[in-house]
Amino acid sequence: MALQHRSLTTARMTLHPTTGAVRAALVLLLAVGAAGAGLPQAALAAEASPAANVRDYSIPAGSLRDALPAFAIAAGINLSTQGVALDGLATPGLQGRHGVSAGLQKLLQGSGLEGVDGGSGNYLLRKISSSTADGGMASMPAVIVSAEADRATEGTGLYTARNLSTATGLNLSQRHTPQTVSVISRQQMEDFDLTTLQDVARATPGIYGKTQGVSDQETTYFARGFALSHVNVDGLPLDVTGFNERNVSADMLMYDRVEVVRGATGLMEGAGAPSGSINMIRKRPTATSLLNASAHLGSWKDRQLTVDASNALTASGKVRGRVAASLRDSDSFVDVVGNKNSTVYAILEADLTPSTTAGIGFSRQHSRTDGVFVGLPTLPDGRHMDLPRSTFLNNADSFQKRDNNVVFADLETQLEQGWRSRFAITHIDASSSTRNTTNSRIDGDIYKLNQSETGWKYNTEQVVADWRLSGPVTWFGRQHDVIVGASYRHDDSDAGQSWEGAQTRVFDLLQWNPHAYPMRGAPFEPYNWGRKTDEKGIYAAGNFSLADPLRLVLGGRFGWYAQDVTGWYATNPTWRRDLTENAKFTPYAGLVYDLDAHHSVYASGTQIFQPQSVLDVKGNTLPPLSGTNLEAGVKGEYFGGRLNASGALFRIRQNNRAMADEVNCPTGGAIYCARAAGQVQSEGVDLQLSGSPLPGWQIAGGYTYVLAKYTKDSVAANIGQRIATDEPKQLFKLYTTVQLSGSLARWNVGASVTAQDKIERRDTAYLTRQGGYAIVGLTAGYRLSEQLQLRVSVDNVLDRRYYQALGYAWSGGLERYGAPRSVLVSLNYKM
Repeated sequence: MALQHRSLTTARMTLHPTTGAVRAALVLLLAVGAAGAGLPQAALAAEASPAANVRDYSIPAGSLRDALPAFAIAAGINLSTQGVALDGLATPGLQGRHGVSAGLQKLLQGSGLEGVDGGSGNYLLRKISSSTADGGMASMPAVIVSAEADRATEGTGLYTARNLSTATGLNLSQRHTPQTVSVISRQQMEDFDLTTLQDVARATPGIYGKTQGVSDQETTYFARGFALSHVNVDGLPLDVTGFNERNVSADMLMYDRVEVVRGATGLMEGAGAPSGSINMIRKRPTATSLLNASAHLGSWKDRQLTVDASNALTASGKVRGRVAASLRDSDSFVDVVGNKNSTVYAILEADLTPSTTAGIGFSRQHSRTDGVFVGLPTLPDGRHMDLPRSTFLNNADSFQKRDNNVVFADLETQLEQGWRSRFAITHIDASSSTRNTTNSRIDGDIYKLNQSETGWKYNTEQVVADWRLSGPVTWFGRQHDVIVGASYRHDDSDAGQSWEGAQTRVFDLLQWNPHAYPMRGAPFEPYNWGRKTDEKGIYAAGNFSLADPLRLVLGGRFGWYAQDVTGWYATNPTWRRDLTENAKFTPYAGLVYDLDAHHSVYASGTQIFQPQSVLDVKGNTLPPLSGTNLEAGVKGEYFGGRLNASGALFRIRQNNRAMADEVNCPTGGAIYCARAAGQVQSEGVDLQLSGSPLPGWQIAGGYTYVLAKYTKDSVAANIGQRIATDEPKQLFKLYTTVQLSGSLARWNVGASVTAQDKIERRDTAYLTRQGGYAIVGLTAGYRLSEQLQLRVSVDNVLDRRYYQALGYAWSGGLERYGAPRSVLVSLNYKM
């Protein structure tokens, strides 16, 4: 079992609706992030980088289980005890100044265990073998460790990661990355059962998920007032606009961590919105034996089995493999709805030469929803109808199927003088099929709805490739880190729709029987849609040391973009849009100044562009949207990167938004005749904290305030108004666990709080609103043995009744309740 510092928070917060949560967030994050005042100075002094080697230790004699976390934090290392029994073992303690290896050896004296130095600050424990019975420090086999494996969070027990590369491609610490970055680690996913991308987004500071389609799987993610255009996998951007959002769903079983950047990310992603980037990092094979298995049973017949196994496949450890699989079957708090999901993931990694490692793998995800939930109606004026949360107003035989097949490969070479080359490619073949009914209002009776059958078939193929070369250079007597690279992305998507046309029915929602009207299965004709996108780019960036406390992170990208979008009716093309951008330059710049050994201040400016299909008076497409993110903040790093804190102020401006050209085209409207003169602005505050403040305590949380509004628009009344009132201005998220000690050492307990302020939709005679709310979760785990743990989790403990998505005036659907109180029991085995 990996050494894990788990958590529970016992703090109480008054949430009415979110004021208390916001205040608590500000107090907590500012107190910890503001220098060392909230942390013992002796502890801060002891957490120099592992390279410093010799440190002062004061660990008393006693339980070895209690002593190991204290040593790992003081030494600034990652220490894994997976598969090692610690119950009943004692330590003589450790006092005075020692190197990491010598100190660990003394701490383990008499235990029958030895420490294994895995390099890069990673250590593991194992029983003493005959070859090292003399007490010397063991070393692992000579195995090449990829850059991704070197940054893995699995086995660290932490809710943070020291280094991230999503923002610039450079391997930078969170403190020295001049943008707001977050990480959801493997440990946090396991402690709080974050099994899907939607779960992870709900736990990530500053990210808001909006469910807008016919299925709960169709979620659009927002950051700083703008929708995310991509979800990355191992740094390769996958398009999630349009129908692609349902085909990039993710089972977190495959991933070690999720890195998130907020603000414009054009340097690494190319075209998109100035919102941010989600980067899911796959698990890699391990050089030692690993076996994880779990079974869980929860509310609404939620049942899941998972297994994850990895090991070296040769005696030398130069060929390694990993296989993971998951099966899940569940109902829902909504009547009729049922979900079945399966995932298979496999990866093989081999050291081809002493300096070159190749990896190849695949994943397959299949999911089926029976009983597609299209949401609930509001009253004509927007008031909620307060229907039961279990209400289902679709047909029982409606369904949605999704298949996602991925093949990927990478090749990494460690060159001379610290340089590294990496090539990666991913191919995705995804499809989805939906049959459901849509409901709309009719005049005369607030309980009568008009229903018609519809459906979509959708296919997409995406190929994404990236090559990069990175390493240190010495200029003007100082060492700097640089990266150069090139990327390519191809997306070929098509869709077909079916509908009943005039074959509709009127029903009374109070008398609706979902089994009474079987779906007729209208053919997927005659409307179709297709899109092809090709995007290429070359980029470069550097982390330049201008002086001992001052760094300049500077980069740029030239991008080429081409997209063809076509719609046709009964094989006859009805419209077409061709978008092209050539050698579009996207800059990146940031300054980081170290105040002391633990704190830095920074300022940055980043950009991104987004082609648009709107036409001007001459029939030409408008220039692309241009998004600029300006940001300044302070960051803190403690205990060798095991605790990270940050606070930032930001402002984003998106220019060239389409405005109606009323002079040259007074009756055409913005769609047919526009000029690129509109502007929106988003500004706010971003605070966060993640990691281990004390041995056995893990915490991850953040508070964000975002105000996004129109600053230039053809409709004068819009200026100064928010661009999306159905997104909260304030978000607060806190996840924490505590590993208990002494007689309660088998227990770890935890809690989560997610809170937001009000959201609303309004029209001339329509207003629907959800007030601010907070959702509280609790979790407790009991270690039955070194390998086996029982965990019980309760979500929405207070059974708060709330709407997670709002409806529209014209719609007989789309309003969605959040899930009621639920209980999940899981049994987890780790060897």
